[in-house]
Amino acid sequence: MKKNTLLILSLLPLEIFAQNLSPKMAAFKEYCLNVANASAICNISELEKCIENWTPAELDDNGNLITEEKFVYKNEQINYVMFGNLQCEDTVQEVATGTHFRFLPPAVDSWIANNCEPVLIAEANLLRAEENSMEYSVRTLKPHGKAVYSTRGAETVEMFVVAENGGKIRFSAHSVEKKISGEITNEIRLTDPSDGQSAQLVWTMNRNGDIEFSVENLTDREISFIVVKKM
Repeated sequence: MKKNTLLILSLLPLEIFAQNLSPKMAAFKEYCLNVANASAICNISELEKCIENWTPAELDDNGNLITEEKFVYKNEQINYVMFGNLQCEDTVQEVATGTHFRFLPPAVDSWIANNCEPVLIAEANLLRAEENSMEYSVRTLKPHGKAVYSTRGAETVEMFVVAENGGKIRFSAHSVEKKISGEITNEIRLTDPSDGQSAQLVWTMNRNGDIEFSVENLTDREISFIVVKKM
């Protein structure tokens, strides 16, 4: 009986990673890929198209919010906030993002305004966490660096990673749900085997728990990437 159970669990990740992202997540991933690739060749018209339905936040002279930022892509309203509880387990493989591409609409707007010259800008975090919001973080890895991160998850977990143009990454996740009476109720390890510029994983957790995931830079240069998780 135990052998059968182990066999079923071993097959589970192969079935899990193949699930599709929800419409909002899929739209946001497509946006990230498009702006990353357009920025690398300074395709201003494509960058402008990607943020044509983005309205930046408006602030008064004292820095108070007057009008909230709004972003619509592929008819999906994209709400995002920075990860509230993302921890890097080993920062030795990370480097400062600096002038690497930062993916979000304010960064794209900056690239357009500066004719694709990278500049230091503060990461925008003006959209409020609403229903169907997505958490994001932009990070940068050393050549062939691998970093492990931890966060929290519940119910259906959707995540994707998109690297800047020319990037090649490997994305894996390890889900450990809450312990009951000292025993782990469910433990899943899964990997998107399609090493490339982007990767995604979708799985269901029976209980709230911790998620560990790793991102590995498979190239010979520093690369920035955005990791997004549906809240």
